[in-house]
Amino acid sequence: MSVSFGKPTILTTDGETHKQLRQGVDPKYRPRTVAAYAGDLVRSIAEPFLDRIVNQGSAELMADYFEPVSTLSLARSLGLAGIDMPTLRRWFYGLAQGAINFENDPKRQEIADAISAEVGDAILPTLERLARQPDDSALSHMLHDGMPEGTTRPIDFLMPSIKVILLGGMQEPGHGAGSILAGLLAHPEQLRQVLADPQTFVPMAVDEGLRWVAPIGTQTRQTTRAVELGGVTIPAGAAVAALVASASRDESRFADPDRFDINRNEGNHAAFGFGHHFCSGRFFAREQMCLAVKLLLQRFPDLSLVPGREPVFRGWEFRAPTTLHVSLGVRHQ
Repeated sequence: MSVSFGKPTILTTDGETHKQLRQGVDPKYRPRTVAAYAGDLVRSIAEPFLDRIVNQGSAELMADYFEPVSTLSLARSLGLAGIDMPTLRRWFYGLAQGAINFENDPKRQEIADAISAEVGDAILPTLERLARQPDDSALSHMLHDGMPEGTTRPIDFLMPSIKVILLGGMQEPGHGAGSILAGLLAHPEQLRQVLADPQTFVPMAVDEGLRWVAPIGTQTRQTTRAVELGGVTIPAGAAVAALVASASRDESRFADPDRFDINRNEGNHAAFGFGHHFCSGRFFAREQMCLAVKLLLQRFPDLSLVPGREPVFRGWEFRAPTTLHVSLGVRHQ
């Protein structure tokens, strides 16, 4: 990851450096703060996309709804108001080539490097403006929060983590929401529960969907000392990957773990990670998914999968239905 995005990143540091990065990132994404702004933000983005598909009779919800709502919601919360959806989507897929390039493919790395440079050039003017004129955007908080009066964190220090946040936060809530809806549509009795009481069951469906299909499958780390795990000694300095997608289907923790079941009461999933690297945007991402699913079902309670076009899940590091073709049913305004 550092090859593509530079150093330091919020995912690959510990100690004081990690503390400094989290001190800037966390303020915009704390639970109470998210509760104060996420509803209006996500609704203002989601409703126009719902308006566009209302007369179509059918839709491909990954491209037509979930991905654009997710991407634009993160960008607007960061303070990137002038960057359009096609550009943001291209950034995600380009940056992802670097994040998944475990085999060091030079072609993938070339794509990632070019997009990484483009992202840096595009957001630099916004960061320079916010350094002079702070506002309530996440990028502004990253520059200013916890810093002595009259100083900001250096832009070069923040830029690698901003790219990581763009990669992890732009599409993954949309991917998660797509998996959640796929699970509900495949289990009509659970969908009826959600429709009857969305306040109670949408959050439960979101948590189960994230457990069932983790949008981001692994968390990579490096050992600082030799450690024994499962009877095997991992040496100091070894690269390791925690498979959070597998952890969320641990049969010693979850009964019938491959089954989608919103009525589980078996503890938390692993999709947002663990410890002091627990996802800093988890509250915003979860609220965003809850709102996207709730708004969709309020508008189209008669959704159903298109026969013969059932969703197929793809991806390892980033996993989601490739498409989600639905019939919208009776029109609801």
